[in-house]
Amino acid sequence: MGAIPLPWVNLLSNAGNPQVLNAIADIEGKLDNISRQSIVLPVADHRYKALSINPENVKCVIVGQDPYHGIAKIGLESGETKSVPEAMGLSFSVPKDVKIPPSLRNIFKELNQDIGCRVPEHGDLTNWVEQGVLLLNRMLSVEKDKPGSHSKLGWQPITEALISALSQQHSGIVFILWGNHAKSIRSFIADNGHTIIESSHPSPIGGSCNKGFFGSRPFSRANVALATLGKKSIDWSIS
Repeated sequence: MGAIPLPWVNLLSNAGNPQVLNAIADIEGKLDNISRQSIVLPVADHRYKALSINPENVKCVIVGQDPYHGIAKIGLESGETKSVPEAMGLSFSVPKDVKIPPSLRNIFKELNQDIGCRVPEHGDLTNWVEQGVLLLNRMLSVEKDKPGSHSKLGWQPITEALISALSQQHSGIVFILWGNHAKSIRSFIADNGHTIIESSHPSPIGGSCNKGFFGSRPFSRANVALATLGKKSIDWSIS
């Protein structure tokens, strides 16, 4: 069973919304039952990995939809293979040896066109997190090979409460919202000196990436906003 980190527990409590913790406990109970019949992703220890960043250190938020639902096989030096979940608890991010998903490939294309970063060879976005980027999905779990399977489990009010509390108690954060699922959280962002950058989703499905995502320059715009606030810019390159 996963557990929300203490700094975020305190954030919710300070926002006068401690009942969210009961909602999380309720979902964890449901996941415990579901996991007896299905594989739930990401693994429990990674369910709240996005919240490993202290709220006080958040400079930018990138909102995703739900976790990746696949399990990848990666090769080992011994010649054997092992199975690795694509989902790692960070929106859009995958472990280093896992094939880069289509949406993330498009994110990297825009990153290259926007600020000239070399297209990364892997999809692990931990480097962004370490600089203050909160990579939060709207839903924090999914069943293997069943995209959107936990969309009615009750995650949305929880992630809305997290964003609301964060935006109320901390100012000058850049929120990057790609696609309708991410944009649906906009009304929960407090009017507290934040910057909101919106576009279509980077997914190639239905040509979404060509409907405003490509050319939206979210990375340079985020850094301009941070500089205006006197905050250190983010090095978006992935080594």
